[in-house]
Amino acid sequence: MILSATLVVFIGILVFATGWRMCPPQNSIAGGTAALLLFLLHPAILYSIQNSSPWDALFVMFFISAWLWMEHWSLFMRSWVLAGVYAFGLWVGSPFVLWGLIAMIPWVIFNRRPLAAVGSLVTVFLGGLLLFSVTWGAVWFLIPNLGRPLFTQWIRWGGLKMPLMASLPWCVLAAGAVIERFREMLKNQRSDASMFAAVLLVVTAFLGPSHSGLALITMSSPLIARVLVKKEFLFHRRVRWVASSTFVLAIVLAYILKKEPWMVTGLAMLLVGISSRLIHRNARLTRFMAGEAVCVGAYLAESLGTVLHLFPQ
Repeated sequence: MILSATLVVFIGILVFATGWRMCPPQNSIAGGTAALLLFLLHPAILYSIQNSSPWDALFVMFFISAWLWMEHWSLFMRSWVLAGVYAFGLWVGSPFVLWGLIAMIPWVIFNRRPLAAVGSLVTVFLGGLLLFSVTWGAVWFLIPNLGRPLFTQWIRWGGLKMPLMASLPWCVLAAGAVIERFREMLKNQRSDASMFAAVLLVVTAFLGPSHSGLALITMSSPLIARVLVKKEFLFHRRVRWVASSTFVLAIVLAYILKKEPWMVTGLAMLLVGISSRLIHRNARLTRFMAGEAVCVGAYLAESLGTVLHLFPQ
């Protein structure tokens, strides 16, 4: 219990650091804070902590955060540091060492120096295996009954299942953040660490093991914060009105209907979304900003409703 709590604290610190680095310098503090709040207020955070592997989430955020904070380093130095983080993933037996390599492929393809990117990918993989082999061998020499490496337990493709998505507004916000990253990549023909995180989120959602819920929440939080933390969104009065209206309506519907969260939040998002377009048709409130505000209000309402047990268990 103490170990799990300690790991969650470290994961929260890495989520904040990742959100800080993903946002522009003028929004870095707000981005880190928003990412941390999105992580802590997720309706399924307690369930995910109890039923997911915190080591997977720690490894994923350690890798992404290290990449973001070392973007100004030389490619050679960054690759070897990431190889060390990759070796840590092998030590804890995380299947994300496999999904991470797959997610790096678009980064290689859209890199301005594709041959150097291929070398970086190979360095991370082979260097990580080398560091893991050396450290594992040294520890095995001191502790002969150490046993087999942990990652041998998940090299069975038949055991992989697609994880379930618990929160409708979170899914919409995460999908919007991923689409925004993909559009930016195709437009500029380049990729970075945030694009890697978006691809890894998609790969994990469709191919990852069923116990990867906590890792999905941690990866999506900085990406969503990157999209939301903008001056025109945070300080827009009508955005606050739309988000507040969705929040209140979702809470009222949850209390009256006693239905599943996705049904309640979906209905609230639909009603407020249509109403906001009719009322603010000529105002400076784009449909994307209205959609983001609706999702934020529904997300907060689902978090509070889960705490207050307004939804059926």
